[in-house]
Amino acid sequence: MIANFFSKTKPATIFSVAVLLFIYYFTATFLLHSGEISIQFLVNSVGFFIFLVLFLLIVSFIVKKNKLTKDNSYALLLMVFLLGTFPEAMFSNSIVFANIALMLGFRKIYSLRSAVDTKLKLFDACFWIGIATLIYSWSIFYVLLVYVSIFIYQKLTAKNLFIPIVGFLTPMIIYFTYCLYFENIAFFYNKFNHEINPDITSYQSLKLSIPILFLLMVLVWSLLKVTPKVVSVRNNFKFSWDVLINHLLISIVIILLAPTKNGSELFFIIFPSAVIVANLMHHIKSKIFRNLILYAFLMISVFVYFL
Repeated sequence: MIANFFSKTKPATIFSVAVLLFIYYFTATFLLHSGEISIQFLVNSVGFFIFLVLFLLIVSFIVKKNKLTKDNSYALLLMVFLLGTFPEAMFSNSIVFANIALMLGFRKIYSLRSAVDTKLKLFDACFWIGIATLIYSWSIFYVLLVYVSIFIYQKLTAKNLFIPIVGFLTPMIIYFTYCLYFENIAFFYNKFNHEINPDITSYQSLKLSIPILFLLMVLVWSLLKVTPKVVSVRNNFKFSWDVLINHLLISIVIILLAPTKNGSELFFIIFPSAVIVANLMHHIKSKIFRNLILYAFLMISVFVYFL
């Protein structure tokens, strides 16, 4: 059964997740972009797929290194299911590259649980968020996650409040200098043209509404079931769980404000959602129930292509 196979992290499960992502990605490529098929298009698609695999490898490292889940591959599997469910998320260059940069920043944020190199981690986290902001402007909201994490992990000092600002401004100053040198300042300012599109009528389509509603229901269930158990135990994961919840909330805000709402913006919610639901999987004792949840995600990820 699928739940048993992914209940442990091992090379076979990582390979299986990569193969599943390959199937989703190239199925979506041929179904959604069939009119653009050419040798150059296929070469570009393979190259972009490599970046998606890189994204998953970074996620795997973050989850394992910071013990955001138990020793299982549920988070990675759920992320691939969600990418398959929202295929447009796999084809937005700016959003995918921004999220790769963000993951490098999140790696530092979640590692604040340890007391080692706190100031360097804060600088690096906001440095990568700054790069992500240059790629996709609404990524700037994740600076809030850094400050929330400072409070949650109890790292509140005057220097720790100031360092993230320096980290965020560093790539901005470097890029501004680059644009100034080539006399293209307008290009720099356009990076901060924050278009807001609160219209969510596109989510009324069955292709988006069904998986979004299902995901929201599972997330609410996960939070209601897991949070009391996490709060009752005094360990570092309690702090990481609080950061995860805030990560999810900030991602939802970014999605609601995103200028383009075709499903690609849902990439931002995939990481926190997958990790939160993976923790639900750990707390469900029934193997049958765990399998039902995973098969439901799988079925929806296939069903959306027929809507």
